[in-house]
Amino acid sequence: MGSYSEVVFAGYPAFENKNTYFEEIVKLLFVPDDFVSVRRRNSTRNNLTWGDAYSEDNGSYTYKAYVQTAKVCRKRLEIYGQSYSRAKMDYANAKKIAKREEFYSFNLAKYSYDDYLKEIADIIKCKEKIYEQLFVTFRESLISGDLGIFGQTFSSHLYSILSVLPDDAIIEYDLTEIISSGWVKESDAKKSLQEKIIILAEGRTDTEFISKSIHKLYPYLSQYYHFLDFAEFKVETSASALVKLVRSFAAANVNHHVIAIFDNDTTGISEMKNALIQRLPDNIKVLKYPDISLAKKYPTLGPSGEKNMNINGFACSIELYFGKDVLTENGKFVPVQWKGFNEKENKFQGEITKKNFLQDLFRTKLKTVDAANYFEMEILLQSIFNAFTITKNKDLGTINRGK
Repeated sequence: MGSYSEVVFAGYPAFENKNTYFEEIVKLLFVPDDFVSVRRRNSTRNNLTWGDAYSEDNGSYTYKAYVQTAKVCRKRLEIYGQSYSRAKMDYANAKKIAKREEFYSFNLAKYSYDDYLKEIADIIKCKEKIYEQLFVTFRESLISGDLGIFGQTFSSHLYSILSVLPDDAIIEYDLTEIISSGWVKESDAKKSLQEKIIILAEGRTDTEFISKSIHKLYPYLSQYYHFLDFAEFKVETSASALVKLVRSFAAANVNHHVIAIFDNDTTGISEMKNALIQRLPDNIKVLKYPDISLAKKYPTLGPSGEKNMNINGFACSIELYFGKDVLTENGKFVPVQWKGFNEKENKFQGEITKKNFLQDLFRTKLKTVDAANYFEMEILLQSIFNAFTITKNKDLGTINRGK
């Protein structure tokens, strides 16, 4: 008879697979730390799958599955570029494919993407299942088609389902039966191999503080990013060196998603423009640290003394995103010192003073349990997380989104 795996969305089973499982689903939604192996009562088995066969069974079994929340699963899809608008476009394209293939007997064209979302939300809410393949009506076709339509991509299909669920809804990929029956080894099932997003920055401290901040604030995303190891391989560090790296990755036709992020200062912006002179493949995104409110009236030191100025685009290195608590000394912000004049950009370059002191303070801050006072770093991280939801590289330089 065989054994089956299934994905359970807030109690609703879908993506049933005989004697195996969809590795792509695991790759898109889960990491090895999400895998659980726990004892459960037989009476807790999903009755949409098992009926009342175990409703009064007081025995127990070892439940083996990937388990995570809808919010986390959605975010993991979004960092690779998935979004409402992209899923909507994919749905429209799928309708064309279904029409060309004459897959449905009803008029699929009259159902918009929002109609589709409302329908699958109601199906999940009503726990409505059909145990035979029926494609006579829109609703029946969605139930028979794992809450999707013919022609949808896996990523958009999953994102659409997740988007109609509350953040705290539980998503489970139940592999219990295929593991216990010997079809799949547990050790193999726990090998979730995500395609890493490579982050390139101007220097070692940039990568250190971005990577540690992701691990601190978004631990469920940290395994999806890989940072260049400047120290071990003695990689050159500077804004101009980052431009060379970007061009090297493009020339090598690297298939991984790549994000190159420049400082939000005079030199960084100048070099970012150089990186964007040539058309880059869609898997490589170039951006700068985002503008922040804190930097709009920030103390600076120059020939005419101390003056509050807008240093966005002039002097926002990684230290400006450490938070007000780190940047404040004796009730005042640690000032920026104006340096050389950039003739190409026709403006001065600024640099935060007491840089090493601030970096040590932030390292200490990252070690504390409290996750508060990270507002500026949150904005920076969101620009990274949203890099692939922006269609064109030229739109990335001005992105400035909150949590």
